[in-house]
Amino acid sequence: MPQRYFAIYLQSSLLSLLLLITPYFAFAQITPKPTSSHYNQGSFSLAYDTEIHYNHNEAKAVAQQFADFLRPPTGYQLPVTQANNTVKNSVFFKLVERPISAEGYQLIVEKEFIEVKASTAQGLFWAMQSLRQLLPEAIESRMPINRQSWLIPQVKINDEPRFSYRGMHLDVSRHFFDVAFIKRYIDWLAMHKFNVFQWHLTDDQGWRIAIDAYPKLTTIGGTRPHTVVGHTYDYKPLFDNQPVSGFYTKAQITEVLEYAKTRHIEVIPEIDIPGHSTAILAAYPELSCHQQAVSVQEKFGIFEDVLCPREDVFEFLAVIYQEVAELFPSQYIHIGGDEVIKKQWLASAEVKKLMQQHNLTTPEQVQSYFIKRVAKIVQALDKKVIGWDEILEGGVADDALIMSWRGTEGGIQAAKMGHQVIMSPYQYIYFDAYQSRNLDEPKAIHGLTGLQDVYQYDPQPNDLSAEQQAYIIGAQGALWTEYIKTPRHAEYMLFPRLSALAETLWSNKDNKSWSDYSQNRLPALFKRYQQMHINTASSAYKPAISSTVIGNNLQAEISTEIAGIRIYYTLDGTEPTLSSMIYKEPLVITKETQLRAKSYADAIGQLVGDARLTLNPHLALTKKITLSNTAADDSAAKLQDGQFAYDQFYSSDDYAIFYDTDLEATIDFVEPTLVTQVKLGYNSGRHRQLHPPVKIQVMGSNDQQSWQNLAEDNNPQGPLSTLVFDGVKLRYLKVIAINSKQSDDPQIPKLPLYIDEIAVN
Repeated sequence: MPQRYFAIYLQSSLLSLLLLITPYFAFAQITPKPTSSHYNQGSFSLAYDTEIHYNHNEAKAVAQQFADFLRPPTGYQLPVTQANNTVKNSVFFKLVERPISAEGYQLIVEKEFIEVKASTAQGLFWAMQSLRQLLPEAIESRMPINRQSWLIPQVKINDEPRFSYRGMHLDVSRHFFDVAFIKRYIDWLAMHKFNVFQWHLTDDQGWRIAIDAYPKLTTIGGTRPHTVVGHTYDYKPLFDNQPVSGFYTKAQITEVLEYAKTRHIEVIPEIDIPGHSTAILAAYPELSCHQQAVSVQEKFGIFEDVLCPREDVFEFLAVIYQEVAELFPSQYIHIGGDEVIKKQWLASAEVKKLMQQHNLTTPEQVQSYFIKRVAKIVQALDKKVIGWDEILEGGVADDALIMSWRGTEGGIQAAKMGHQVIMSPYQYIYFDAYQSRNLDEPKAIHGLTGLQDVYQYDPQPNDLSAEQQAYIIGAQGALWTEYIKTPRHAEYMLFPRLSALAETLWSNKDNKSWSDYSQNRLPALFKRYQQMHINTASSAYKPAISSTVIGNNLQAEISTEIAGIRIYYTLDGTEPTLSSMIYKEPLVITKETQLRAKSYADAIGQLVGDARLTLNPHLALTKKITLSNTAADDSAAKLQDGQFAYDQFYSSDDYAIFYDTDLEATIDFVEPTLVTQVKLGYNSGRHRQLHPPVKIQVMGSNDQQSWQNLAEDNNPQGPLSTLVFDGVKLRYLKVIAINSKQSDDPQIPKLPLYIDEIAVN
């Protein structure tokens, strides 16, 4: 055989083999991962003449949903009919009486038929979500796909969820999202087998639900004139002059509830009290203790305006919760209870009288009194109360569910007290946090929660007994929208972290594998999300740069969350390309360098990321440093790690922090050393309430008695001040940065001075 024809034959043979075996690897593509899967050779071919059957009226809706889902990409008008037995070329949705758990299912794919078995319609629905992932990712397209057949690999799956409560939250107060988006959100939750949607309908920045008895809640409380630009505590904040408004009518909410019901998702409303109530008080200022006019908040954060613990307030809330209870069929109502500033209570004569009458000695007990009163209102409506973990303070209603958001401690405490717990720690499953430290990430609230952080989080802490762990009924992710204005931004923050949380909540703990998820199933999900036109974050593929001090130099390392990713880098601050150097081993940095990196994500076929870090192996890197004022939380090491933080988004971990005090650092070079400049990095208020120092001064000495003034900066702007002076040999160098101590925020009375690096050259 001629060589050219042999090559063509070999290529075609390999392609045929690949096409032959591809369906049998689809087991690696179901997320969340099923409890057990057993695959055989062969596949079922979904075709134009395939029939969809069901055996019970409760199974009919799921069978019809599957047919409706298949129609747009395939063009098939598959009949949905009732049947008693499985026949060839059919998909049979079968309710059975066998002891399958309420949400569990069995999915059997043979060459000639498919059987979907469950004891509830809900179980059948979750099985359908697995079945859709066995089909090629093109099935997610809502446009016709020209394809001869749709192959589904032969498999037997037995599956059930680990937790009964698998929740996801959405804040529509800070930025309003219309009904169409809410429905898409519910579809995403259903695809990933979540069964709870918490709808955060009220907060300081807007009231989003129509209440017949109190129309001003939406006509006044539903609109703010503008929104802060940047982060809410920015030094000298600006505003966008664009009003934000919107609310859901009862008809729209009913529409959403019906939509969620058909997808077996419980919708839990949240009416947040007694804090986060500025929008309420803008509409009805008489409900506060001071009874003065306030405006819907245009900033984000925690505010002093709270509802007053008076009888008229409880009567007001009773009407609201009654209307909410009549509208929402959920067994739960979330009452908030978080971040209550108690200043107005302590200043109120009414509250002082209340405390005397009920023997309350602390403001926490006042909060407990308030929450218990509201809990009685909700319980009288035959609903269960959920509250954020602050409601534990001062005592809580006996049957309240605790949602632990400030960490895991509140959930652990509640479980030990015998309360049911929903874990929602912001450090792991708040999706408003950044996903990487690359400069191409969109604005986020603060913190860093990578995909691996979400995946590896376990809602059941090891320091609880098995009996106590049983009180943890599940967990809930959160998407707060202070800095998320559009659906596309929301998608970016959700995906793919939503899939990682889904696996944590559904899959057996022992079945989970970061390697399997990130290497096999995540690329498949990316293709599926692409067909769904979801704006998916590639953050887990992006590079992260770190460094350590090695002698007088720095050693830089570049990594990605997902193993095996090619990383390209430059050392001159230019943008990396596919022609740049490929990272293979740690880099030794001997002079000031801006290291930049991008990585190649095979899942999307392009370079992603923009990681930057300026490294400076300066003269003071390993020298003894003495501070006149102690840095907070052992953060002093950040003054001499050789890294400047201004190339990355704000993180307090990058800085030495001085609360209400100045930086006064003395560096001992041991022997006289020639020094010509000092570079001082600091946070100048680009993020949060952080002022630059009002003055920077550099002084030198050889005996620590007589000091020579070398340079000053009397108007620091940051994030970097470079103080250059004539070269001088000295043993001791003193760097002083004066804290402005002029806080503009009552929540930050002791203004922090954030110092990044003292680089001496």
